[in-house]
Amino acid sequence: MFIRGIGRTKFGVLSNSLPVLAYEAMINALNDSTVGIIDIDAIFISNFLGGPVNGQLHLNSVIASLIPEVNIPILRIETACASSSVALNQALHCINNFENIMIIGVEKMTGPGLIPITDAIAMAGDYEADYKNGLVFPAAYALIAQQYMRKYGIDHSLLEEIAYLNHCNSRMNPLAHFYYKEVTREMIRSSPIVAEPLNLFDCSPVSDGAAAVIVSNKKESDRDIEILSSRIATDTISITQRRDLTSFKSTIVASSKAYNEANIGPGDIDILEVHDCFTISELIALEDLGMCGPGKAIELIENGEISINGSIPVNTDGGLKANGHPIGATGLAQIYEVITQLRSEAGKRQVENPEFGMTQNIGGIGGTCGITIFGV
Repeated sequence: MFIRGIGRTKFGVLSNSLPVLAYEAMINALNDSTVGIIDIDAIFISNFLGGPVNGQLHLNSVIASLIPEVNIPILRIETACASSSVALNQALHCINNFENIMIIGVEKMTGPGLIPITDAIAMAGDYEADYKNGLVFPAAYALIAQQYMRKYGIDHSLLEEIAYLNHCNSRMNPLAHFYYKEVTREMIRSSPIVAEPLNLFDCSPVSDGAAAVIVSNKKESDRDIEILSSRIATDTISITQRRDLTSFKSTIVASSKAYNEANIGPGDIDILEVHDCFTISELIALEDLGMCGPGKAIELIENGEISINGSIPVNTDGGLKANGHPIGATGLAQIYEVITQLRSEAGKRQVENPEFGMTQNIGGIGGTCGITIFGV
């Protein structure tokens, strides 16, 4: 199974509607590939907030309206912020019945909405156990950060460094939400507290955007990148049911299965995109994915190992933190970056001679995890 085409829009506060964003990503993916729309046999749509924010469900038919003469199967997939990695996974299960499948992730999060965006995003968590009691996502990740910092004896300066590195990377990515903005360590350090110990620059932005990939059951070009594994694991929705807040079991389980299927280990990964919706989640991801032992992510960061020139470059596009987090498109944007890197087409942010790439896409607070591994 191979990625034959990739496309995305710019991420940020955009004027385009949800269908227009989806269409732009579709066209860009087709233009990047060797196939036309008539060669696409099925489409999977990843979207989380179309109903509560945009008043638009039945997105499969919305996409069909963009290509009215192409009456193919189109399905919508929703697993919160992990929707697009799960959509890809489900497409791969169907690829033996088709030749080419397109996966589209799209989200319109800014502008007028049916309900406040905070309330809408909270639907990815446990309404009864958490949200009704005031545990919104920044507060939940703040509790995780408090536990991690106490357990391993770190302070907020480590999280500040993660934010700074991601913003430095985003300034080399013209499609990133924060491409235009220079963010200094002092800006990060002095930004207002959102939920102790997390401040404004610990949190990913509210973004609009779309991304798309085309998957094929055969390779046609040297630019086609092989999918070595796609695995999903699911955990409880509420952190009140977790024994340990400093690790996400869904990541450990899904990545272990993905490594086994791809027949590689953590040390083989040359480019890594992790789900840093909050800076603390990047620390946890590095450990859960086996890039280091528990509590050792601090050493990777302090030694410069996760920088573009380090031993394991992480979030070279800026990550969710600075590239942006249009929820339904996030996992596909991670894949877009990994494929771009494996093709050696990333320009100023290019990693030297990458062979294997991995994405980690989380839904909720570790409630769903999608892991995808690619190789050249």
